[in-house]
Amino acid sequence: MTTPTPLDSGYTALRRADWEAARAAFTAALAELASPEAHDGLGLALWWLNAIGAAHHHRIQAFLGYQQASNLRRAVWLAAWLAREQVFFRSNVSAMNGWFARAERLLAEIGPCPEQGWLELYRATMTAPPAALREIAQQTAARAHTHGDADLAALAIANMGMGAVAAGDLAAGLTCIDEAMTMATGGEVQDHFVVCEIFCVTLSACELAGDWVRTDQWCALARAYAEQHRSPFLSAYCRTTYGALLMVTGRWQEAEQTLAEAIASFDVGHQGLRVHAVLKLADLRACQGRLEEAEVLLTGYEDYGSATLPRARLHLARGEAALARAVLEQALQGMEEPSFHRAPLLRLLVDCCLQLSDQAGAQQAYEQLAAQAARAQSSVLLSEADLALGQIRQAAGDAQAAECFSQALTRLTSLEQSVLAGRIRLELARTVQTTDPAAAITWARAALACFARLGAAQDADAARQFLRSAGVAVSPAPGITAQASLTTREGEVLALLAHGLSNRAIAARLVISEKTAEHHVRQILAKLGLRGRAEAAAYAVRQGLASARD
Repeated sequence: MTTPTPLDSGYTALRRADWEAARAAFTAALAELASPEAHDGLGLALWWLNAIGAAHHHRIQAFLGYQQASNLRRAVWLAAWLAREQVFFRSNVSAMNGWFARAERLLAEIGPCPEQGWLELYRATMTAPPAALREIAQQTAARAHTHGDADLAALAIANMGMGAVAAGDLAAGLTCIDEAMTMATGGEVQDHFVVCEIFCVTLSACELAGDWVRTDQWCALARAYAEQHRSPFLSAYCRTTYGALLMVTGRWQEAEQTLAEAIASFDVGHQGLRVHAVLKLADLRACQGRLEEAEVLLTGYEDYGSATLPRARLHLARGEAALARAVLEQALQGMEEPSFHRAPLLRLLVDCCLQLSDQAGAQQAYEQLAAQAARAQSSVLLSEADLALGQIRQAAGDAQAAECFSQALTRLTSLEQSVLAGRIRLELARTVQTTDPAAAITWARAALACFARLGAAQDADAARQFLRSAGVAVSPAPGITAQASLTTREGEVLALLAHGLSNRAIAARLVISEKTAEHHVRQILAKLGLRGRAEAAAYAVRQGLASARD
């Protein structure tokens, strides 16, 4: 038997996902001969170990070596791979364009080959709108079948699905997603890197579609794969999507921890992808009513499309409905009409228009939302559309609003503990408060229980206010002590309330805006179940907080 070379040992280690052994083997191979193959293998091993900067260095050296050795097919593939990595690592779009151009020029020298499919698909995933991505992926899948490249075929089918979902064709898109996942997990796809890519495309498509059952199923499989194959990249990406799932399904504490873990992983790896987890956490903070924290997380990302929703939500929570509307409308103008990315923005736009008493604007946004919901047949999106229509009818004094809310709640059988379900219950309470006060109180209590459990402070505040207006005494959520439920800043504001300071005085003392001070006071009253500033001051004295600012 012949002794395997370090290169052979490295390739064997890569196949069995032993990244440390692969690094050692390819390092040994480089010590013998600085070949492009050794640089290439070492770069891939380092990528899996989350040493992204070093991985790029070695794969660039491999690209140069392959080019010099006239192995242009491999050089084209590496150039296409390196192109996307420039954005994933450092958000460098110019460098991405440069590497794609380099791959295109080399490809012109060698003519049609399987690597052409990889280049076109990778470029489409970064630059093409949904319909074009779907078309290019379909062409790539056909080319892959011609060349017998199962890995490329599976990734192309996954991106066909992503393009279809983003364009609003959920049924066809999710069918492609399931097919690609079957290929990836059933052994047809050999490259671990491609399997991870398919997982990432799948999770993104399922999240965009609002198919949280599918998301949960594929997330579980992705987490298991990431753990088994020690993949920090997939683990972080999976956590980012899973965080969104946890938000929707009402597990906000888990969502917070999951997103924080994703951010920490991206911090030492693909830093360019960190922003997606940060913006999801910002959205969660805005939903929780932790507005200053949301603002800090959003700072510097105002030009990101994925920042639109949390930015608008933050403005709306602060009572800045006109600013929220402007953010949403500017983003919607830049999106293709069929794009499924429009749906959550349209839903929030309805709320903005209603706050501004713009019934016509709310109706127009609803009609676009309803059209997308009808195409998608997503239970979550259909429920959102029903809720929006009910709110519009309620604002117009239409008695049919209750039917809309009831239908919206019926659609959420698998998400009855979600914030969305809680909001629908609160709207039902408002609808029947004059005709059936007992039912209104029951609906509002159910909504409050949901909001308090999730930490949805502003929604809980609204539910408590409704119950108080109905003559119901409201106390803090069971099992949560008053001080544990307050943020550090809210504790500072409470101490100042004990001294009788006005919102303006509190704002000056803490160097915040008067509007922010007012928001903190509302949050404190809602969390502690207090009726006004006097009760808050008395509570602070009883808790020994007044001495904090003497």
